[in-house]
Amino acid sequence: MSELDLIKIVLLGRGGMGIVTACEIIAEAAYLSGNFIDVQAYPSFGAERRGAPVQAYVKLSRTEKVYDRSQIENPNILIVFDDSVLNKDITQSLEKKGVFIVNSDKNPEHFVAKYNLNDSIKVIVADISYLALEKKLTIDGNPVINTPILGLLSKALPDLNLENLKDVLFNKMGEELGNINYDLIEKGYNLAKLL
Repeated sequence: MSELDLIKIVLLGRGGMGIVTACEIIAEAAYLSGNFIDVQAYPSFGAERRGAPVQAYVKLSRTEKVYDRSQIENPNILIVFDDSVLNKDITQSLEKKGVFIVNSDKNPEHFVAKYNLNDSIKVIVADISYLALEKKLTIDGNPVINTPILGLLSKALPDLNLENLKDVLFNKMGEELGNINYDLIEKGYNLAKLL
């Protein structure tokens, strides 16, 4: 994955899960890595309400400035916060040799079989909701998984190293909340099941 000049990431889930914040953290941490000339992070959603489907996009360019802010139709990386918004069209939109990351208590083989993912797709799964509930990282009783799922992404995209993620978290959230979230990123990283 690290050899691509432009890495296109789609984050998919529901409003209130922290998807927009996650895409901003990805872009900032990638820029801090020094491996990207330009980064963009932007959301796409309809009615702004908790629970509504939300998509956010990240573009990471190694070689040139990115001017295109259009929807990403064929991502290299698809990050799914809530698998209830998945369908076959979405999973089939992944580029060959893409990365499919999903928050679920199911195993990677389940998603390969259900969505007929080809052998070139790397599938990474972890029950991130469980981690967030365990640390009491919730809003209105719902797990906030935007930071722990970044541990799974870090496993797939080494440019997004854990130290850069930690720096961004501390800058955005302060030391106390930054430490809680960074601990969850590390746990997500270590919990990730790859196929």
